Amino acid sequence: MFNKIKKMPLFWKIYSILVMVILIGFIVVWGILWSSLVKYEHSRPEYAMDKLLTDFSRDNTDNLKQYVATSDETSDSQETIDNAVSEYLHGMVDDAEWSYRKKQGEYTDDRPAYQLKKNGEKTDVVVYLKQTSGGKVKWEVEDVQGLECQGKDYVITVPSGAELYIDGKQMAPESISETKEAEVLSNVSKFIKTPMTDVYELKGVYTNPEITAKGSLYGGELNIVSNDDGKISFGFEANQELISSQEERIKNISQIYGKYIVNNIKFKELEPYILYGSYAYSYLSKISYTNIWLDVCKAPTFNDMKVFNYQSYTTDCFSCEVTFDEVVNYDNDTTKTYPTHIEYIFVKRSGKWNVADLILLK
Repeated sequence: MFNKIKKMPLFWKIYSILVMVILIGFIVVWGILWSSLVKYEHSRPEYAMDKLLTDFSRDNTDNLKQYVATSDETSDSQETIDNAVSEYLHGMVDDAEWSYRKKQGEYTDDRPAYQLKKNGEKTDVVVYLKQTSGGKVKWEVEDVQGLECQGKDYVITVPSGAELYIDGKQMAPESISETKEAEVLSNVSKFIKTPMTDVYELKGVYTNPEITAKGSLYGGELNIVSNDDGKISFGFEANQELISSQEERIKNISQIYGKYIVNNIKFKELEPYILYGSYAYSYLSKISYTNIWLDVCKAPTFNDMKVFNYQSYTTDCFSCEVTFDEVVNYDNDTTKTYPTHIEYIFVKRSGKWNVADLILLK
């Protein structure tokens, strides 16, 4: 005997069909709504900005390289520049939280502009968006301003004829941008042929180069006398034989000068060391007429005298600096110390070195 199969009541059949239709309709409607929401979200400028900010992390900085401005003029290789840009970006994004806001005065509906903030602080980085081509409204990055990895510019001054080396490679004479007179010698130009200096310019250097120079008079290494943010000046050569032969004499001249300046001795004792007809002769010979130390009669003493910064401009002209503390003894048994810093310029005449210029330094 066979079991009789029970048929589903018509009500439940209709109910099941309605439930299925409703579920399918819900899924379709939800799918359409979700697709619309996604399209709407992708059509907003903020979506492009949120996507861009994911590049402001250490792992994604390669996507930002295209927006980094670099030096227009440089002799460095592309690999060197790329490494410098990577280091720059890594330093910018490390341990930083980035956000954005509309750039006031520049934001428009047709060209949105956003200013980036780093750890809540406003930066100079501004992002400009544009609509993509095609029927769908989408935004993409048009430009990013404020990302700059510029190489360093150098202006290097050396005595004319000196050899300049960058990382051991000698610079060609064609690299000289200017040749000018050595200004410190303006008061002795009538006694010697004024030495010249050459100026080299290096543009967009992305490394930390070793910069050295070798003199033309004696072939010695030149010392850097000033270095101010890429403006480098090399001094003239220091000849050890000259230093050895003149140092004690220069100290003696300085003591005679110190005694003369406080009216302890007369100019005739200093005169043999001064070049006649020079600026130094004209200046020093007149001090006795305007000297304010009229009451000093005891000989001064000199402490911590040092001679340094020798520079040979030609075989007949050199300069040096001297520092010392001159202790002046007054008649009333009081003393006063005068720190002194002098630059001498010596010129050789008839085999003898005499002072042709004297500059009082602070």
